[in-house]
Amino acid sequence: MLLLRPVQHGHPTQLFKSGTFRGLPVTDAFAAAAVQQEPVVVKLGAIPWPAGLAPETAALGSYQPGQKITSALEAQADVLIVLYTEYETSALLDVFTGNNEWSATRRKTWYGYGHNFDKFQSSIEHIGDDEALRQGLFGYLYAMNIGGKSVVLFKSELHPKQDGDQLPFVPVMQQLISELAPALVISTGTAGAIGSHINRGDVAVTDRARFHTEGQYPNEPDIATMTANRTELTSNPSIDPTYLHYAAANLTKLSLNGLSECYTKLQRLHGYSFVQRNENAPAIYVTGSNPAPGPQPMDIVSADFLTVDDKFDSEGLQPLGIMNDTDDAFLFYAINKLSGTKPKWISVRNASEPQIVVPQFPAGTSQTAIIDKLKSVAGSIYGIYQYSTTLDSAFACWGVVAGS
Repeated sequence: MLLLRPVQHGHPTQLFKSGTFRGLPVTDAFAAAAVQQEPVVVKLGAIPWPAGLAPETAALGSYQPGQKITSALEAQADVLIVLYTEYETSALLDVFTGNNEWSATRRKTWYGYGHNFDKFQSSIEHIGDDEALRQGLFGYLYAMNIGGKSVVLFKSELHPKQDGDQLPFVPVMQQLISELAPALVISTGTAGAIGSHINRGDVAVTDRARFHTEGQYPNEPDIATMTANRTELTSNPSIDPTYLHYAAANLTKLSLNGLSECYTKLQRLHGYSFVQRNENAPAIYVTGSNPAPGPQPMDIVSADFLTVDDKFDSEGLQPLGIMNDTDDAFLFYAINKLSGTKPKWISVRNASEPQIVVPQFPAGTSQTAIIDKLKSVAGSIYGIYQYSTTLDSAFACWGVVAGS
């Protein structure tokens, strides 16, 4: 489904009208390649949780399942986990609940969050292209317990890269966090590996993030300055890594069947011999405890466009961090700008695609052509691996909560 949006000189730009890339140009090489692939989806079955630490469904305050929340949220939690795409949500639900369904029927058992929707509505672009936004919902909430800690999942329907230059994601998340008052906020999902030492499914758990933006944001002009200065956002939460180590030793190996299916499917395509089969369980790299090998800093690099690392560092990502995404720095920026007591935050990101390796480009190839080729190769990998690799960051999210 496509949407036409007028741009300069009267020429329309075709945009994706639905799905993960809603609001992005259909000419984006990464997105165009990704939507041509079907993700490999596997169900895990029984998970060997330590005694007393299996995730359990809980009530969200006094709200009824399926209730639409249109006033200030009257519930609190120890931890808020923010989710973004449907496949990321589905994978985490398999780990946390044993049921990976993310359908209209299941959404009706969650709690729609729409407080002050009228206040923010004018700042949100493409509202008509998203079912939840059409209903006046910023996203969906769900409550759980892990080892006595209250956890709220929030599936966001707002995304920094695609809802307009007023960045409604920032004030909406500030509002939700102020009402829920968590001690810790986790932002999680897929990312692109930066550096050759990060494999598909490997997870980075870090409290460091940087912007890598191209846009100008009238409400948040310091984002461009932070990009130019390579400013590092930090949080320094107190996390006992015991259960992250447990997840790395006992849980991430459960994703290997899905990763094997992904590899088999990918190798049917031309040009992917550089991608190796996952022979070992994906690693969980943790800032200050088990940092990743290699020269890249343990930062998440958040862009407002789709970026890709390759062995020639064509996009200049390698000095900035270990993985790249499009959300985390925006969320952590929103938290850091809150007045009064602020929660700690941490990023839990899995590599859905590795560093990209392609043959040397002919002399004179334009930078645009180089980037588009790299993005096309990476997009196909993401399209296949996005679900199976997210299982590993879901295990790491559990480890963070259990050790918080």
